[in-house]
Amino acid sequence: MDVSNQPMNFTFDVFISYSSKDSNWVHDVLKPRLLARGFTVLTDQDFKGGSLSIDEMAKAIEFSRRTLAVMTQSFVESKWTQLETAMAQTLDPDASERKLVPVLIEDCKIPLRLRILHYRDLRNGGQWDQLIQDLI
Repeated sequence: MDVSNQPMNFTFDVFISYSSKDSNWVHDVLKPRLLARGFTVLTDQDFKGGSLSIDEMAKAIEFSRRTLAVMTQSFVESKWTQLETAMAQTLDPDASERKLVPVLIEDCKIPLRLRILHYRDLRNGGQWDQLIQDLI
């Protein structure tokens, strides 16, 4: 049975992939804005204690409609976020489902494999409305 064209039921609307160095912005700015708009949001802080991080990441990405990549220089340098974005891109290699949605919150050198994706520029408070539409 081919399930590739079957609609998937997602547990979460958004999984946020970010560097731990950007945790304050994610939890003080981004996550509250998404929750206020009615999105169900998952971050690494919701992972079960004692579980394997890589398994929790995989489940978070698989069972979330979108993975939001919070791009900063710390994000670019993190091996963990590289793994998370690679997993999201594996589930949607041609970006037809828009599984991975990058957002730029500070100047950084965007990795080549993410440059192919259109990103939302949240520097200076811009493109929030467009981001919300992207996540629907």
